[in-house]
Amino acid sequence: MKRKILLILFMILAIFLSGCWDMEEINQRLFVSSIGVDSNPESKIQRYIVTYVYPNINSIGKNANEKTKKFVLTIPSDSVFQAGREFSVQVQYPFYYKHLKVLVIGEDLAKQGNLVKKTMDGLNRDTKINSKVQILVAEGTAKDVLKATPPQDQITDGTIYNILKDNRSASRFTPSTLNETIRDIDTAGVTIVPRISVKGNEIKIFGGAILKNYEFIGWISQVQNRAISLINNDTKVELIDAPYKDTMISYKISNSKSKKKISAGETINVDIFLRTEGYLQEYILEEHLTDYSDETLREMEKAIEKKLKREIEETIDLIQHTYNADIIGIGEHLSKFQPKVWEDIKDKWDHIFPEVQFNVKVDVKMKRTGLTK
Repeated sequence: MKRKILLILFMILAIFLSGCWDMEEINQRLFVSSIGVDSNPESKIQRYIVTYVYPNINSIGKNANEKTKKFVLTIPSDSVFQAGREFSVQVQYPFYYKHLKVLVIGEDLAKQGNLVKKTMDGLNRDTKINSKVQILVAEGTAKDVLKATPPQDQITDGTIYNILKDNRSASRFTPSTLNETIRDIDTAGVTIVPRISVKGNEIKIFGGAILKNYEFIGWISQVQNRAISLINNDTKVELIDAPYKDTMISYKISNSKSKKKISAGETINVDIFLRTEGYLQEYILEEHLTDYSDETLREMEKAIEKKLKREIEETIDLIQHTYNADIIGIGEHLSKFQPKVWEDIKDKWDHIFPEVQFNVKVDVKMKRTGLTK
């Protein structure tokens, strides 16, 4: 009797501990690594054109037997997830989104804020999708960006993701994840995501797209993005070229700190103080100057201060009077430090922000020169 009981127990354990009876092999899964979403002007129902990119597993590893690095599938649909379901009847294996890294939004779709919001909201609600997916807006279509084949036959989305994660490029553009994009818009009503373009097979990420209430309202250049990054304390290392006498000097910022002082009365006045530390990356002194001339160094610091001040003032003018987009956090600063003032003006902020008075001060310090004669 005991033997029969033990035998039955072993049979039950064998069923529950076998573990891998329904396991899918890795080459029987399609791991989506990037998604592109464009508008579809030819249909009022299937309003999206969705592009999926996933790697060819058989081209990876030492024993790879195929040269094709990626597969690209495009289909019109009424949502990103419906497109995935429609693709499932066209491909052999199911899609998996855990390795999704990049979401590219086409320029025409980005101009339709309601569709952008629907797309991001749907992605954010899906627990299978990593909320750290990087968001970009394409010049032209997302489909063209994702179909591009970069040099050395790399996978497009891998190239995009690596550029975005490269901290040395942080001031040329401002990387933004799905979570960060939604948080910024819900908090301040506006955010910046990187701009991406493709010419031939060359992928370029620079500057940014301003999204206000999820709708694209305009581009900023990489110089303007740098100015915003400096104001927002997002830049620690950067190279600034400034004219000095008859030549150019290259100043490498090793540290920067920005502060805002806001006074609210009949008008709102904002003082922005930017202090940078760094050193000259490259400069050849004229014959009559010496390495240790304090006067020369101060003249160079003044030249860099003038360059940075002009860039910041021109950028503030652009976001105030062209885009009316508070992407430097003045409203957010008021809500944190002067909540009573903010409570009175928050509903009128779109009318008030263009009238805010700014005063910019820049202080440049050189820790070492690296000068030669």
